[in-house]
Amino acid sequence: MANFSLDVIDQTTAIERVPMKPGLIGSLGLFEVEVVATDAITFDVRDNTLGLLDDHLRNVAQRNGDVDQEFKVHTLAIPHYPIAKTIGREKLAGLRAFGQEGELMIASAVAGELTRQAERHDLQEEYLKAAMVLQGKVVTTNFGTIDMATEFGVSRPTVTLTADVAADLRKATNTSKTNLKTGGRVAGYVLFAGVELFEAILTSQAMKDAYSHTGVSPLVNELGVIAAGYTMFRFGNIDVVLYDDSFTDKKGASVSVLASDEGVLVPRTVLGRTFYGPSSTLSGLGKFGSKRFAQSYRDPKDRFVEVESEQSTLVVNEQFGATVLIKKGL
Repeated sequence: MANFSLDVIDQTTAIERVPMKPGLIGSLGLFEVEVVATDAITFDVRDNTLGLLDDHLRNVAQRNGDVDQEFKVHTLAIPHYPIAKTIGREKLAGLRAFGQEGELMIASAVAGELTRQAERHDLQEEYLKAAMVLQGKVVTTNFGTIDMATEFGVSRPTVTLTADVAADLRKATNTSKTNLKTGGRVAGYVLFAGVELFEAILTSQAMKDAYSHTGVSPLVNELGVIAAGYTMFRFGNIDVVLYDDSFTDKKGASVSVLASDEGVLVPRTVLGRTFYGPSSTLSGLGKFGSKRFAQSYRDPKDRFVEVESEQSTLVVNEQFGATVLIKKGL
């Protein structure tokens, strides 16, 4: 009987060497990283506003104290996203390069497959973060619907644009700041706008007035390297980004996370956390510390190599109430 433990090779270190390529939303630093050793996370929900301290004379007994806060404990399962690919002899027959023989050719094919799977994991994580920022929920097949409005008992504020775009956007930023419960500083705002909303803001009288005396097109501004490939302009302290990204499910259907006539205003601060769970393998029991895991399995009869990778990722938008839905009303 074959010793199957010798046929499985841990490829986690190999897939970790593949540089992560976050998308636009993943690059903004909206979510802190937390690696956990369990398949579910438990967190408390409470107000976390910034409180001011009373001043007192020095060298006296007066002190500021902390008041106990009530909070609710919530538990969420961490969804699991695996990928598997079988590499057979027929797929390797045409890949032979000069000097490559046998095991070296197989190792090269496995490395190439790990790179492709790593890129798919990056796209999946970008989708999870986009869904949490723009919709506040992720619908899964086996782990239910993860809905921030339900978890935190909040409703997303909405601002509908009128002819006075500047005033409406100021109202949106003030609403976002008011609903932000972290007590942290906000480094401006990003408005992810669908095609129709983007055009409405760009051609509004407020935009014409703002740029009428500069002689500079608003579209020459850049959000930075992370926005390469995106059209954007800056209006006050708001970076308005044309966001029409869509994702494709396993059936080939397009999945959109933002309607063309809507947008979402997001404060540039930490909105929540991204939790990475442990590996699902037996050898992974009690072992964690990676954002994604991988292994390859060599068929004992030497017919194929199976390459598997996985990520267990849960994105939690703890500041869902600070993201403002913008509707096109012009």
